Amino acid sequence: MKSVRFYLNNTSFDSQYTFELQGYISPQDFQFIMGTLNATVLDALPPGDKIIWSITLCVLWLLGIMTHCLSWHYTHRNSLPFLSCFMIFTTLLFIWRYRSLRKRFEIAMLNTCHQINATENIRGIHVRLSQQNPNKMLSTVYSIVIGFDDRYNTLSSQQFNRYSSVDFVTVPLNVHR
Repeated sequence: MKSVRFYLNNTSFDSQYTFELQGYISPQDFQFIMGTLNATVLDALPPGDKIIWSITLCVLWLLGIMTHCLSWHYTHRNSLPFLSCFMIFTTLLFIWRYRSLRKRFEIAMLNTCHQINATENIRGIHVRLSQQNPNKMLSTVYSIVIGFDDRYNTLSSQQFNRYSSVDFVTVPLNVHR
């Protein structure tokens, strides 16, 4: 079984047809699959880098500390309990928001992969979402792994009313005009 990995770059998966795909899937089918996956990414964006979330949280804490210092300087009232509650509340809010965005993205991508697999498994093409956590402090690297099962290549392409990508030749569009 052969598999090819395509990484998520900003808001889309790499959709360049490579030589590794030749003989397993036609360029049109590949573009359709990647277009469907990229549309799902645009609907449910990934949460982003953890370091950016952490920096934003630290900036909010610094603003809270500065507000506490200014209020103490002008009113001479101690608002330290409010500051600690503010820090705890913003931390919990950021953790909840990050996890809900990540869960929404992963569920949407898994549902799309299942929908694609429902139609493409008959041809031996399996699409799945993969994630790599090289470092827990950095962001999660998402990728799409497209697997090709060699057992299905022996079936004739006429059986499923599709052209085999080995026998299929793409003709440039300007030839027909």
